[in-house]
Amino acid sequence: MAVPAEAGGEGPPGAAPVSVRRVTGHLLAVADLLEAFGENPHRVRAYRSGAAVLERHGPDLVRHLNDGTLARLPGIGRELAAKVALLAKGVEPPGLAELTRRIPPAAAMLARVPGVDRKLAIYLAARLHVGTVSQLRQLAETHMLRTIPWLPPEREQAIRQALSGLVEGGTP
Repeated sequence: MAVPAEAGGEGPPGAAPVSVRRVTGHLLAVADLLEAFGENPHRVRAYRSGAAVLERHGPDLVRHLNDGTLARLPGIGRELAAKVALLAKGVEPPGLAELTRRIPPAAAMLARVPGVDRKLAIYLAARLHVGTVSQLRQLAETHMLRTIPWLPPEREQAIRQALSGLVEGGTP
């Protein structure tokens, strides 16, 4: 499979260049969504590990894709190599779109609360069934945000402080 190089290398005419940043960004976005939805932690680690490997081998990505040796790199299996090859061709693998469709509508509103990023908002809406700022406030006041394994205590405190500044019933 001929893949164009990052800065005008060999490849089919008119093909988009391979962007290691775009490929790793895609893998990390999938990992974040998988984690937010509480999916298998080994799968989450596989996507994060794959992104790290690609960052380390970024300059050689095109060569590995063209030679068919990407799956031989430690941390990159056949499945991940196939997804990277699709991304390199400008084709979006189905995983991210599928995960994005699963995001509850309340996540967008929760993400507007200071200290709540997209990943946490999705976790709150999808896993803890938080649908309002009042429900989030109740979780924060009862220290239930501590049950989220990857949420540091400082961030829980910052969210609690941000919520105390919001008017009851108001939108962030």
